[in-house]
Amino acid sequence: MAEPLVVFENIVKRFGNFEAVKRLNLSVHEGEFLALMGPSGCGKTTTLRMLAGLEEPSEGDIRLAGKSLVGVKPHERDTPMVWQSLALFPFLNARENVEFGLKMRGMEGAERKRKAVGWLERLGISEFSERDVNSLSGGQRQRVALARALVTEPKILLLDEPLSALDANLVIRMQAVLTKLQRELGITFVYVTHSQSEAFAMADRVVIMSKGEISQIGTPRDIYRTPANRFVAEFV
Repeated sequence: MAEPLVVFENIVKRFGNFEAVKRLNLSVHEGEFLALMGPSGCGKTTTLRMLAGLEEPSEGDIRLAGKSLVGVKPHERDTPMVWQSLALFPFLNARENVEFGLKMRGMEGAERKRKAVGWLERLGISEFSERDVNSLSGGQRQRVALARALVTEPKILLLDEPLSALDANLVIRMQAVLTKLQRELGITFVYVTHSQSEAFAMADRVVIMSKGEISQIGTPRDIYRTPANRFVAEFV
């Protein structure tokens, strides 16, 4: 049987004497929408950052498509991330932001522009391609950030609370956009959130974390109907 796309094997992450992640074992399957959920300080963002290469595990191994990522620099991994802050470049317009990853890969200018505009069109904002990103609404900037991450056609996309800065109505709309994109593209999504409504509305499986450990893994329905322990029951 083929190995899952991502494997966390006996992962420990320490910051000084503090163990932020404790002996984590987790598999993420190809084409899956997996949500990591839990209260602040539970280790979910640290886990995502280790997959992105922004933190190195203190112990254990992380594999992507069967290859160990330990010691691999962030720019050498095909693990783009959509940040809570979006982290768009304010000195570039929307199209240029989307082109950035392609430019770093050495793609020729005309092809770069074609692909960037194509993704902006796919996300319904091609008319804003030459706009300064600071002049765009929160939802429009969110779509630019998604286009920038997806234009390189990665196998996996990491999302760190990407909807937390949006108002409630826009959150619901962006949930629909994300779910539709993930289903159409078949890209694996690993999505960090503290919001039960986001995780349960979008994810195939949800990982509930507490104090650096996994409390339960399951479908939203299973977790809601049969919580594994008192913490999960109270949290959801």
